[in-house]
Amino acid sequence: MKEQNKPVLRPSPLESHAASNYSRPDHRTKLSLDKSPVRLKPDDRLVSLVSPATIEAEQYRTLGLMLEQRRHSGLLQVVAVSSPTMDDGKTVTSINLAAALAQSPQSRVLLIDADFRKPSVPAQLGLHESHVLGFRDAILNPDLALKDIVRRLSPWNLSLVTVGRTEIMPHEIFKSTRFVEIIDEARRDYEWVILDTPPLVLAPDCLMMGRSVDGFLMIVRAHKTSRKEIGEALNILGPSKLLGLVFNNDDSLLESYGYRTYLSCSQTAQQEE
Repeated sequence: MKEQNKPVLRPSPLESHAASNYSRPDHRTKLSLDKSPVRLKPDDRLVSLVSPATIEAEQYRTLGLMLEQRRHSGLLQVVAVSSPTMDDGKTVTSINLAAALAQSPQSRVLLIDADFRKPSVPAQLGLHESHVLGFRDAILNPDLALKDIVRRLSPWNLSLVTVGRTEIMPHEIFKSTRFVEIIDEARRDYEWVILDTPPLVLAPDCLMMGRSVDGFLMIVRAHKTSRKEIGEALNILGPSKLLGLVFNNDDSLLESYGYRTYLSCSQTAQQEE
C-alpha cells in the first residue's frame, strides 16, 4: 500500500448529518450483565453464537484463523474493529469474530465495547438494561481493576467489558493513562482482545486509541460503503495499523458457489426434525 499523506479527519459529505449525531455520546442506554447465569437472546446475525455450523459462521472462523497466522509474524493480540461510517456491520463482525476465537475451550477471549459514543454490543447480545460497572468507571476509579468490570458469558466461553455507567467524554478516556493500563492488563489476562470501536470517518476515537492496539480490521459493506468513504478511512488510519479489509454482507459470494441453496435446505431440514 502506498504511503498516505498526513491523516485529515473530516466528516464525509455523504454522512455529514450522521457525523453530527454520532459525535454526541449517547448516555441514555445503561446496560447490564448479571454475574448469575442468564438466558441470552442474541441477534440472529450473530451466527458464531446462534448457528455456528453454518457457512456464514465458517467465514468468521476463517477470519480468526487468518489472524492466528498473522501472529506468527509479529505481535498481534489486541485487535480493533472499525468501519468507515455507520451501518457497515462492525459490531456484528466484532462479536462474531470474538465468539469464533472463543470456540476452543482453552481460549481466553475478551470483547470490549469501546464505542463510547454509541455502544451497541450489549443490545446485540440481548442483555437487559440496568446499571453496571464498565470501562468508563474504571477510567475514573483507579481502584477498579479489569477483573472488576469483566462479565463472563459462560455459554460462549467469552468475557465482556461494557462501556459502563459513568458519563465521561471520549477524549477524556483516551488521554487518560488508565486506558493504556486497562488494555495492558487485558494483554496479560487474555489470549485475544477484540474492541468494537467507532467509525473512522465520523469520530477521532480510533486515532487516539491507535497506540494501544496492535491493528485494525476495517469492515466494508457491499453495495453500501462508497469508494470515497473507504479512501477517507484509509487516509485516517494509515497503512501501519491496517490488518485488512473485511467485505461484509455480499450474499452473491455464497450463491455463486451454491452455498445459499445448501444453507436453505439445511435450515429447512433442521426445522422439520
